Amino acid sequence: MNTTITLSKSDYVLGLKCPLALWYKKYRRDLMVDASGPAIEQGHQVGELARQRFPKGVLVEENPWEAEAAEHTAECVRNKRKHIYEAVARLKTGELCATDILRRNADGTHDIIEVKSATEVKDYHILDVSFQRYVFRKAGYKIRKCHVMTLNNAYVRQGELDLKKLFTLHDVTDELDALAQVGRNIAALRAMLAGKEPKCSIGTACGAFYPCKFEAHCWRDIPEYSVFNVVKMEEAEALYQEHKTADLKKLAPFISLTGAKKNDLECFLRKKTVRTPEQLQDFLNKFQYPLYFLDYETIGSPVPLFDGTKPYQQVPFQFSLHILDKPGAKPRHVEYLHGQRTDPRPKLVKALVKACGKKGSVIVYNAVFEKGCNEALARAFPEHASALGAINARVVDLLVPFRSRYLYSYKQQGSASIKKVLPAFTNMSYADLEIGNGEIASSMYLAFMNGLLSKQDADKMFADLRVYCGQDTLAMVELLKVVQEQAAS
Repeated sequence: MNTTITLSKSDYVLGLKCPLALWYKKYRRDLMVDASGPAIEQGHQVGELARQRFPKGVLVEENPWEAEAAEHTAECVRNKRKHIYEAVARLKTGELCATDILRRNADGTHDIIEVKSATEVKDYHILDVSFQRYVFRKAGYKIRKCHVMTLNNAYVRQGELDLKKLFTLHDVTDELDALAQVGRNIAALRAMLAGKEPKCSIGTACGAFYPCKFEAHCWRDIPEYSVFNVVKMEEAEALYQEHKTADLKKLAPFISLTGAKKNDLECFLRKKTVRTPEQLQDFLNKFQYPLYFLDYETIGSPVPLFDGTKPYQQVPFQFSLHILDKPGAKPRHVEYLHGQRTDPRPKLVKALVKACGKKGSVIVYNAVFEKGCNEALARAFPEHASALGAINARVVDLLVPFRSRYLYSYKQQGSASIKKVLPAFTNMSYADLEIGNGEIASSMYLAFMNGLLSKQDADKMFADLRVYCGQDTLAMVELLKVVQEQAAS
């Protein structure tokens, strides 16, 4: 058995998710792609607030991979410190872990408190804490209870953060794997690491728990549109393993589909575009000029930044509005981008109500999101509720003809996302934009709000955001032209 390799709690969970991913982490880190960026800083923010929830503790600042960290932890325990942050236990066999908070009880036992920025306890959190309890107990510590502390998504901020309400403590002691089971899992992982690269198929494990940093490598030979896009993951994995390919052209005879997915596959195989002009025209009949093409960018901070918001609540900080006053007119552009580290909503909602006028269709792409933002703004600012409700009553969803397959191109590859539809029917795309999707936009802006960007980086981000959000609404202008042309031809 290989006892020289260090196994951390993240190694343990990764190995149970996918042994090959752990093998790569230990021997082929050059294959790793890590795009976490500002999300890590946000996790650190949650961790720091969690320490304030259990104050007057001692932080173990030494690198957990060094012996000094475990020695410092042991010293704190001997000195009966109530709370130890980043407490480290290390075994001679190579297992080690740092627990977010080690809390001393009156009887001399300790509780493990693992802090997560999620709003619920997940399966892999249980694996994580099971490993922690194993290591600390094997290191000689008397562990009584184990907890996962999550964010409380029912908490609404009013004034200063109420940390007792922001966090929810979950006793997971009875849900943990038995020490013997953890020991067997460790032995199996070490046996695997002692051998050659393990054989693992792509499939369900790749998406388990969290995104895999080795996915780009493992999926490098999989076509952009493959069997994994058209059938459930379990069936796709079975077909891939049986036929040694994910190519839809080779697997089509073995796939049974109905409805939209069947049509999508037939279009792909024949490189077809399909349309139903009557349904397209019925859709266009809903439009009334002037047309307002609206798109929001939002942040969903794990720690609510503003009064009246909850963890991960989507808060608009930017909108783009392209306006067509009449058929054939040149589109006008109006936008709002909040440039201060303050609540963006008061100024944004005023600018929005003014810009949208009182008549004409408001065109969005995925009405559930934009209408939901307006409803939340109406609750937060009741003085604008009537105007926002009127805007929602005028909304027309440009996603509908593409999602309903009134118009569909094989280039969409089974998706009605604007990122797929736009290049399928126009010469526009998001490929060359510095900020190319909403997730990046949200992540960058949240980093700004948390004071993590320099002025130079913030200025560049603002410029990139204007381009990105503006493209979203200009894209809708162009796609409406496509729908009009296809309905008329």
